[in-house]
Amino acid sequence: MCKNLHILGYIYIVYSGSGFLEERLDSLKDNEKNACNAFIEILKKIKGVTYEIIELPEEKNRNTQDVEAILAPTDDEGQSPKIAVEHTIVEAHDKQLTYVNQLYDIVENINRMCQQKLPIDRYFSLCIPPPLVRGTKEEINQLIKEMSHWVINIAETSTISQFNQFEKWISRLYNGYKVSLTCGDSFSEVNGSVGMMPTRPENAEKERRDRFRRAMEDKLPKLIKYKEKGFATAFLLEDISFSHINSGDNLKDLIPNQYNSEFQSKIDYVVIFVSNEKKMIVGNVWKEESQLYSEIPDHRRFSFQQ
Repeated sequence: MCKNLHILGYIYIVYSGSGFLEERLDSLKDNEKNACNAFIEILKKIKGVTYEIIELPEEKNRNTQDVEAILAPTDDEGQSPKIAVEHTIVEAHDKQLTYVNQLYDIVENINRMCQQKLPIDRYFSLCIPPPLVRGTKEEINQLIKEMSHWVINIAETSTISQFNQFEKWISRLYNGYKVSLTCGDSFSEVNGSVGMMPTRPENAEKERRDRFRRAMEDKLPKLIKYKEKGFATAFLLEDISFSHINSGDNLKDLIPNQYNSEFQSKIDYVVIFVSNEKKMIVGNVWKEESQLYSEIPDHRRFSFQQ
């Protein structure tokens, strides 16, 4: 079972002033564009510099291995470098994206029904298995109603020590499937709310690690090439597996051996995004120039507000 926090939020989009580039930006997939713009927002917060997308090399050069986007600073007179950006999606298992989107909608409705009825010094996470989220409209509505009452009741009768920060779950059966609830200590942005924890197949651990490494093997050569041209580099991972936002993994252990040295020296930013329906809702800065975090600190976690 996944042990990571899902924080609800939203992202605004920053558009370029160039009509031609706007037309080219339409060729980017929504999640690629949203990931770039979320990264731009993060850069503004950690560097105080505003960036914009100025070029889409992959669209321009279909026959070569090029990055998806080039960012350039707009307000510091060229003191900051241009940044080559590459984005990829990391799934933990097949059909995970559909499951995550369905679960997000269900838990959002449960969260709305629980508002003002939960302790405001903690946040809750609900884990509902795939068979339950694939029900009919009537079945989903009943699930939302039943789970809302259950979460409120558990919140009123349990203490933070009983949950032990994601290491303990309170579970129940619903239509033959186990639904589980846990909670975390105070986190101001999400206190008093219910988020989601997707389940994973029992054999998902190796598959998840393999998928992460394959994503790196596919994308890192592009970024390394641009670093050697004088660009800063950014690797944006859209983690719909919910496994890498604060897992027990050390990112160093997931780097393919053949790229270990170049990853350290030639990849400037690694940001792990949590998304829903192609919108980035949380961004976690895992690598920032020479600093590679084994556990992401709070000041490098960003949620995107509507």
